[in-house]
Amino acid sequence: MKIVTILSLLLFASSAYAELTKEDLRTIVKEENAASEKRVKEYIDLKIDALDQKLSAKIDGVEKDLNTRIDAVEKSLGRVWLMIAALIGLITATIAIPQIIIAYRDRGQKEMESSQQAMQTQIDQLRAQIEAMQNTPS
Repeated sequence: MKIVTILSLLLFASSAYAELTKEDLRTIVKEENAASEKRVKEYIDLKIDALDQKLSAKIDGVEKDLNTRIDAVEKSLGRVWLMIAALIGLITATIAIPQIIIAYRDRGQKEMESSQQAMQTQIDQLRAQIEAMQNTPS
C-alpha cells in the first residue's frame, strides 16, 4: 500500500511539474484576444447605438424646427402675395376709374354734340321752310 500511495503521489505530482508548450500559450493568448476583441466590439456597438439614438433625436428636433419655420415663412409669403395683389388691384382701380369716367363723359358729350347738330340741322331746315313760306305769295 505504501508503494501505491507513493506511485500515485508521483503520478499526480508529475502533472504539477509539467510545462506549457508554445502551442498551449498561443492557444490561450488567441482565446483571450478573441474574448477581449468581442467585449471591445460589443462596447463599441453599444456606444455607437447610443450616439445614433442621440443624433436621430437631435436631427428630428432640428427637422421639426425647420418645418415649423418653413410653414411660418410660407404663411408670411402668402400674406405678402395677397398684399401685392391688393396693391395691384388698387393701383389698377386708381388708374382705370378716372379713365372710365372720362370716357363716359366724352361719350355723353359726343352724343350731346351729335344731337345738337341734328337739332341745328332741323332748325335750319325749319327756318328755310319758314322763309320759303314767307317768300311765297299767299
